[in-house]
Amino acid sequence: MCINDFAIACAIDCSSPYFTYEGETMLIVNSEEHEKQRISGFLKIEPHIEALISHESIHVTIKKLVDEEVSDSLDDVELIVRRRGTAFQVTLNNMAFASDMSGIVLPYE
Repeated sequence: MCINDFAIACAIDCSSPYFTYEGETMLIVNSEEHEKQRISGFLKIEPHIEALISHESIHVTIKKLVDEEVSDSLDDVELIVRRRGTAFQVTLNNMAFASDMSGIVLPYE
């Protein structure tokens, strides 16, 4: 019930590089601009790949157990996180603030 395959694609609009899923396949989508320039939009992503796979797996599982609307709404949840005395309002899936490889932000340090 999670990500079990990968596919690489190129956006055909002005979107930035991003990750998503289709079924149980994780899609790695480079931007059209980066493709035209022959550069990768994912140069610094390697340390976060485990969290990204976990995050997309959570989407896949929620979609199978509940529905797609609930799964997609996961990315819209925002919370306040305190780091070294500073409060940040971030989305639940902000990899820079995740405290483990689940890719999920928890509201404590």
